[in-house]
Amino acid sequence: MAHAGDRIAVITENLTDAGLDKKSIEECLKLLDEKKYTALQKYLAAYRRKLLDSVHKCNKQIDCLDYFTYQLKKSEELL
Repeated sequence: MAHAGDRIAVITENLTDAGLDKKSIEECLKLLDEKKYTALQKYLAAYRRKLLDSVHKCNKQIDCLDYFTYQLKKSEELL
């Protein structure tokens, strides 16, 4: 774990934990260093949308699997 006093290390660790790759983290740090906070917020918001889309896709897949297993169980009960 990064020392709280090392701001860049803490930010890097947080972005790594959030799933950003090295190139994306470097881009975030560059925007931060250049004080382009609005651009950084847009960048992170876009990444968040990407993650949320993945969650929704997985949720849809789970729903499909649940429906299939429900139908399977229903078919077994009819036999």
